[in-house]
Amino acid sequence: MRAFISTFAGLSALALLTACGGGGGSSSSGPSYASSLSYTNPTSGTYQLVKDPASSGGTLVLDLVSTAGAPISGVSFSLSADTGKVNWSGTTPSSMANGTGFNLGSTPQAVALKTSGTTLQGAVSQKGTTSPAPITPTSTTVLAKVTLTLKSNVTPGTVTFSDGGLGAYLDASGVHTTAISVGALQAQ
Repeated sequence: MRAFISTFAGLSALALLTACGGGGGSSSSGPSYASSLSYTNPTSGTYQLVKDPASSGGTLVLDLVSTAGAPISGVSFSLSADTGKVNWSGTTPSSMANGTGFNLGSTPQAVALKTSGTTLQGAVSQKGTTSPAPITPTSTTVLAKVTLTLKSNVTPGTVTFSDGGLGAYLDASGVHTTAISVGALQAQ
């Protein structure tokens, strides 16, 4: 009878531990990593980087647009991003492409790109200030496209992303400096 009581007590304790989740061990699911990029468009500025509808998951496509309403023939910009969390990338060999606004004409085309560390510098321009005629962009005219992709094993949170301070536009009277407004970038 004593053996029965010991066995019964042992089985009862085992059943109770199983029903309550075991013997107190902890479960660890490992670190949580971001799987997508979230971007909030800037709310002001003459030249702005806005989220393109082609953005998806860990790929963020940004369109450079202008609200100036003045004729231009080209733009340049310099951007900085935390390349520990994102890469400058694209579907072509470059991280930047002409938008839909400028008529670049035949080869050679005036599109330039340089990446160095955290910085991307880009420029796109028509081949002159009178022919083809300068464009008068609206807030929906895409002047250039920039693409960022999320790196692996990135902790969710803010991704540093800013204007590098070298923005400019070309019009009939020459080259003029301008700020490029960027929004808030998050890894989620």
